[in-house]
Amino acid sequence: MSQEIPETSIKNWQDEEMRSALDASGNVGLTSVADTPHPLQEKPSRFRRAWGGRTFRFNLSNFRLNGGLSSRRFSIVEASVLLILGILASKGLGVLRQSIFNAFFGIGPEANAFYAAIRLPDALFNLIAGGALSHAFIPVFLAYEKRQGQEEAWKLSSLIFNVMLLVLTVVVVVGEFFVPAFTRSLLVPGYTEAEKELTITLTRIMLFQPLILCLGTIVTGVLNSKRQFLLPAFAIAIYNLGLIAGLICTRLVPEVGIYGPTIGVLIASLLQVVVQVVPLLKQGVRYSFIWNLRHPGLLEVLRLLGPNSLSLAVVYIALIIETYFVSYLPDAGSLAALHNADMLQLLPYSLLSQAIGQALLPHLTVHAAAGRFVRMRQMALRVMGASILLTVPAALMLALGGQWLIRLIFQHGAFDTHSTELTYLALLGYVFAIPGVTAGDLMTRGFLALKDATTPLITNVVALLCRVGGIVMFLWLLPRPYIILSIPLAYALSALLEALLLSALLFGNLHRKVRQDRGMQRLLRYRLHLVGARAKKG
Repeated sequence: MSQEIPETSIKNWQDEEMRSALDASGNVGLTSVADTPHPLQEKPSRFRRAWGGRTFRFNLSNFRLNGGLSSRRFSIVEASVLLILGILASKGLGVLRQSIFNAFFGIGPEANAFYAAIRLPDALFNLIAGGALSHAFIPVFLAYEKRQGQEEAWKLSSLIFNVMLLVLTVVVVVGEFFVPAFTRSLLVPGYTEAEKELTITLTRIMLFQPLILCLGTIVTGVLNSKRQFLLPAFAIAIYNLGLIAGLICTRLVPEVGIYGPTIGVLIASLLQVVVQVVPLLKQGVRYSFIWNLRHPGLLEVLRLLGPNSLSLAVVYIALIIETYFVSYLPDAGSLAALHNADMLQLLPYSLLSQAIGQALLPHLTVHAAAGRFVRMRQMALRVMGASILLTVPAALMLALGGQWLIRLIFQHGAFDTHSTELTYLALLGYVFAIPGVTAGDLMTRGFLALKDATTPLITNVVALLCRVGGIVMFLWLLPRPYIILSIPLAYALSALLEALLLSALLFGNLHRKVRQDRGMQRLLRYRLHLVGARAKKG
C-alpha cells in the first residue's frame, strides 16, 4: 500500500522536478533511479543550460541535415516544431488545392456533393483505423516494447495491421451496398435528386480511401511511439499533392469534372503511406503474418480502441447531423461555405493542438507508465496551458483578417463575392470554437496517456447533445440572413463545455495520483532516512 505524502513534500518535489534536465540522448523517463541526480545535488548551472528541463528542451543541432535526421529522436518542443512545419507546408498546399478547387467548382452543386461524399469514408477510417487506433496503439506499443522487447512489439504491430485490414475490407464492401439509403435518408435529404445521385457515386469511389490509409496509421503510430516525427509530419503535406494532381487532371480534361479530385483523394492516401516507409525501415521493422485474436497486446489495444472509436463516432454523428440540417438551409452554397470556413479555422487548431498534442502524447505516456504523475502533471500544465493561451490572439487575427484572406486566396473563377461573404460569415462563428476545441483535444491526450478512453467518450456524448441542442436553438433565434451561424456557434458552445469538463476531470485525477508518485515515495524515504540518521547522532 502506498504511503501518504504531505502536501509540503509534494510542493518541494515539484520544485526539484522542474530542475531535472534531459540526458544527452534525449530519452524521456527511461533512466533508472540510480541515473537520476538527487534533487539536493542538482546544480543551478545545469538548470540554466536546460531551461524547462524535459518539457521545453530545444537543441538546434538535432535539425542538422545529415543521414540521421529521418531517424532522430526529438523532444516535445523539437517534435512540435517539425510537426508545425509539416502542418504549415500542408496548409500551404491545402490553400493552393482549395483555391484551385473553388475556382473550378465554387460553392455549387458539385462542390457540395463532394464535401458531403467525403463524410462517410472519413468517418469509417477514423472510427476503425485512424486517430482512434493511433491513440490506442501508441500507449500499448510503448508499454509492450518495454516489457516484452523489440521483436514482440513488431509482432504486435503486424497483428494489429492484419486485423484492421480485414475489418476495414469487410466494412467497405458492406458500405458500398448501404451508401444509397444512407445518403438519401440521413446525409443530404434536402438535396435535389441529381445532387443525391452524384453524392452516392462519389462516396462509393472514396470508400476505398480507408483501406489505403490503414497501413499508414500503423506506420505513423510506430514512428510516433519512437519519437520519429520528421516524415510523418510532412506526410500530411504530401497528402495534398494527390488532390492537386486530381484537380490538374480536371483542368487538362474538363470532361472529368468533379471525378478528378475524387480520384485524387485515393492518390493522396497512397502518397501519404509511401513517404513514411523509409523511416520505418530504418527502425528495423519486421512484418509477419500473425493471426491470434487472443493476443494480450491486441486485446489491450482493442480495450482502448472501443471507447476511442465510440468517441470519434460521436464526433462524426455530429457532422452527419450538421450536414442534415445544412441541406435544408436557404442558401444552396451553405455546406461548401462552411467547409471553406472550417478549413481556415483548422489552421490555428492544427498548429496549437494537433502538432503539440501529437508530440506530447508519447512523453505523457512514458511518465504515466512509470508512475511519475508529478512530472506528468507539470508537463501537462505547462505545455497545454501555453498552447491554449496562444489560441486567443490566433482567433482574433483570424476574425479581423478573415474576409481579406478569403478574398485573396479563394475569390477566383466560380468563387464569387457572394461566396466570400457567406464563407466569412461562417468563419466568424468558427473563431469562437478555436480555444475550446484546442483545449479539449489536448486534455483528451492526457486521458489517453493514462489509458483512460472512457472519460473522453462520456464528455463527447455530453458535447454532442449540447451541439444538437445548440443548432436547434440558434436556428430558432438567428434571423434568416445569419442562419448559417447556427452551425459554427453550436460547435463553439459544445467545444467550450467539453473542454471545461475534461480539464476539471483530468487535473482532478492527476491530483489524486500525485500521492502515489514513485519519485515522491523515494523522496519521502530519503527524508525519513535523514531524520533517523540525525536522531541517532543526537
